[in-house]
Amino acid sequence: MQFQNRFPTLVAVAAALGTCGLASAADYDEAVDGDLPGVSDGPFFFDVDLGDNSVSGTVGGDGSLEEDFIAFSIDGGQALSAITLTSFVTAGGNTSTGFRLYADLGSGFEQVSPGSITPADVGTNYLTEWDLSDVGGSIPLGPGDYGVVLAEFTAGQAYSFDITVIPAPGSLALLGIGGLAVARRRR
Repeated sequence: MQFQNRFPTLVAVAAALGTCGLASAADYDEAVDGDLPGVSDGPFFFDVDLGDNSVSGTVGGDGSLEEDFIAFSIDGGQALSAITLTSFVTAGGNTSTGFRLYADLGSGFEQVSPGSITPADVGTNYLTEWDLSDVGGSIPLGPGDYGVVLAEFTAGQAYSFDITVIPAPGSLALLGIGGLAVARRRR
């Protein structure tokens, strides 16, 4: 009988946890929302939310380096669990492009980990590939300002990736404790 009294509360807590899943949160499409700046111009700040936040664009100049620099803030109570390449199309005979992680380490954005992408990397969570020792060392990454830079000389490299933001592990525990407290008060 006691279980039946708690069941609606448990369902509510489970539903609240489910809404923190991987829903589509925000999208930035360079073709619609505007050209992203390069490193020397400073990043464009993208407002991310819980779930998968999608970024898509093209990078590459006509023989000169072109960069796309998009940054985002992970707020308190949130964590960064993945930066996943969702598509990459090469152009001009080139087979890869630079894909780097930046972070604000206290004195502005600095490159944390270099890397590159190829079409074979679609589906890869780059947080598992990059060296994260300068930003805590383990996934998920906590609150802070992070950025992704794509860099290429060959024009027309098309890409998309998802930035996955989840509730911070401790905030899920607090939500569960809050749900249990509500159940206890109803007795």
